[in-house]
Amino acid sequence: MLKREFNKGTLATSILLSSKDDLYLLQFCKCVACLLFDGDNKTINTDKVLLDSHPDVKVYPAKEKLLVADSQDIVYESFIKPIFADKKVFIVKHLDEAGDAAQNKLLKILEEPPKNVYFLLTCANFERVLPTIRSRCLKIELARLEQQQIEQLLPDVDEKSLALQIADGLVGRAISLCKNKQLGKLCQECANVFTRMKASKEVLQQSKQLALFKDDYSLMLEVMSIVVSDLLKVKANQTQLVRLKQFEDDYKRVAPDYTVRALCEIALLVDEVAKDKMYNVNQLLSLENFLLKILEVKYLCK
Repeated sequence: MLKREFNKGTLATSILLSSKDDLYLLQFCKCVACLLFDGDNKTINTDKVLLDSHPDVKVYPAKEKLLVADSQDIVYESFIKPIFADKKVFIVKHLDEAGDAAQNKLLKILEEPPKNVYFLLTCANFERVLPTIRSRCLKIELARLEQQQIEQLLPDVDEKSLALQIADGLVGRAISLCKNKQLGKLCQECANVFTRMKASKEVLQQSKQLALFKDDYSLMLEVMSIVVSDLLKVKANQTQLVRLKQFEDDYKRVAPDYTVRALCEIALLVDEVAKDKMYNVNQLLSLENFLLKILEVKYLCK
């Protein structure tokens, strides 16, 4: 679509791209920059863009979050003529995490951009970008990739299969997960909570096992959420949709022990534990309470 607009000479100068995959967003922006410089051809411009060495492609913010100083610099740089090509491209990452002041400062240049200057803005959530910026951009939500596409980009490691299943179409996430040597053990312990833990006397031991993954606390909660979702799919006879395939037999074995209502209540409990993390609640205590509540809900919702 962007190529068609570019070839017609009607491509927007400001494009807002949305995805939860930072790596994919950045690589997509680089591809758009190559299109802007070279069209369907490949020249030294393309090589320089892909090698992060093109002087007319500027990537912001300087740190994790776009600041007013970054936006001021973008405005200043946009009026400086290109050095190597006939256009300048600004890639602005995580715009939805920037404060209103930084976004408003950027708005002025988006309203009246200099000739041959393009802005590629990225975000995880359109709604967190100021409406005034959204209204001046071509908005595109990038689709998730198929597992087969991502698999070609991953190293051949033991964690590869699990990384693909958890990443759910996010290539950057899959690459990151492949580097986690504890991923297999973490997933097994999360599954054990639902497939092996039967009585309150087992809670302390299970919480200690989970506490070993304190550095991956958010990932642990995410995997638990996936396990609950998988169990619901098994209950609904939708096993083809199960994400953590290696636990499918265990799911089928224990699924009769959980009602749909119980699993829905447990899903809410996972969200509560995630909120506890935000408020720096003691992790081990939070885990113990969480596991006890799972057993409680499982019993009450029979």
